[in-house]
Amino acid sequence: MSSNPSATGKSFFTIDPRRCALIVIDMQNAFVAEGAVFETPGARAMIPRLEHLIQFARATRIPIVWTQSDHRPPYGGLMLRKFPPIAEDHILWQGEPSFELYPRMLQPREGKLEYHIVKHKFDAFFETALDAILRSHDVDTVIITGTATNACCESTARSAFMRDYKVVFPSDLNATFDDAVHQATLKNVDLLFGRVVSSDELLAEMEAALETSSKL
Repeated sequence: MSSNPSATGKSFFTIDPRRCALIVIDMQNAFVAEGAVFETPGARAMIPRLEHLIQFARATRIPIVWTQSDHRPPYGGLMLRKFPPIAEDHILWQGEPSFELYPRMLQPREGKLEYHIVKHKFDAFFETALDAILRSHDVDTVIITGTATNACCESTARSAFMRDYKVVFPSDLNATFDDAVHQATLKNVDLLFGRVVSSDELLAEMEAALETSSKL
């Protein structure tokens, strides 16, 4: 029996930016804005790094998919019972300020390579067009960023793996409210569902791949 039951790093897969898509999950006021009900300060702190990756994706024609969570009735389901502020204060209801993307960062540029989807559950694949978008661009690798690490980001990573997408999960481009929970998700994703890398490691690997392909 192998001494390494789980392949990790480049022994699992290498990152080819020509087959990647960037998914930016729920950078909404409900999570990112100061004083928000579900405030995640780490989401604000990572914005400069996330914007750098978004700019790289735009420059190299990597598809980008932005998501927003909408939990108003009838879509919210059990979310409305599990999280009372959603039901009582209309948090993450489309049309409310908490639903809107955080304004102090780059915004979507919808077009042939950039998409915006509204989702109603943690998993960005559940009853959305995400899978169709990725397959239309011949994507086999998803780079998952956003908030929260252990909820929508991890749920989407798991769902991507179940669909045989290679999952790249940047450790410093996902954020949640508790560092212990964040670290637990990173360990779980790296063990079972994908590759965990820093944003610097991700950019370096993609730049090297593009340089190599340009010489062929």
